[in-house]
Amino acid sequence: MLLSVIIPAYNCEKTIMQAIKSTGVYSNNQIEVIVVNNGSQDRTEELVKKKARGQKNIIYAESEKGVSNARNKGIEIATARWITFLDADDYLINFENNNNLLKELVKCSEDLIIFNYFVNSSKINLYSMTNNQNDKIKVIRQMLENPTKYLTVWGKFYRTDLVKNENIKFDNKLLYSEDSEFLLNYLLICNRLVFINYYVYKYVLSENSTVRKYNPQLAQEYEKAICKIKEDLIEYPEFESSLYIFILMQVNLIMVHNVFLSKNALAKLKKICNKDYIQEALSKISLKSILTLRLLPFVFCKYHCYICAGIIYKLRVIQNHYK
Repeated sequence: MLLSVIIPAYNCEKTIMQAIKSTGVYSNNQIEVIVVNNGSQDRTEELVKKKARGQKNIIYAESEKGVSNARNKGIEIATARWITFLDADDYLINFENNNNLLKELVKCSEDLIIFNYFVNSSKINLYSMTNNQNDKIKVIRQMLENPTKYLTVWGKFYRTDLVKNENIKFDNKLLYSEDSEFLLNYLLICNRLVFINYYVYKYVLSENSTVRKYNPQLAQEYEKAICKIKEDLIEYPEFESSLYIFILMQVNLIMVHNVFLSKNALAKLKKICNKDYIQEALSKISLKSILTLRLLPFVFCKYHCYICAGIIYKLRVIQNHYK
């Protein structure tokens, strides 16, 4: 086997068949698809089992609830040279009847392959965005500073033996950014990576997507992930300044998708900004580093002008609503 595609499946009866078909498993016997059902209550199990009975390279498995448990189960089962991850409501592109992509996997000597992807109809060209592609340290810094673009587990291909030998797993205690933590841990131990100027993944962002729903626990869960990633990088001082930007970018998400969708937003903003990990980031990061449009609220937070920061976040909430 050349490629194992791991698909966590939870109540995805409407999209799972498209996801499976997009892998090219029906036309290429070098690909195996591992669908891990983690507590579905719709027809997901029935549909996947039916396909698995007629196609030996489609494997049905089950795990405890949670996307991390599902992906970890898929890693246990994977037998191919490479692993990639596919969410059940997304799909791969250019894989069906396209041997060129598989040839890239055959000839590749690097440990991590990173492709471009789509978010709905918008192209995200990581190949053209990334500076110093042969310098792993600089690439990790750029990823930390642009987490929403780079720190996704999908659209990337990982060496199966490296994942298994180094026991790299998804942290099932994290509900958010668990994929960022997995990718960073893999990056820290892999030797070389390569960007390929080819689009292979379609991320489907809908009105029902998790990132667009208000979740009262989101702030707490993001903070848990921030602290875990901070802990993972504690022995790597070369990433310190980039880590501070990563932390502030995550707090941006907390503000727009949680705090400023609820009552007493300003009081919550002040409370979060007074936490130790935020205070450390705000005190150590240079003003020049946060004088950007995306981090502008933290210029005001750094100098305790929370009302100004709040106005910016409120405007971003309104902008997201109209998008």
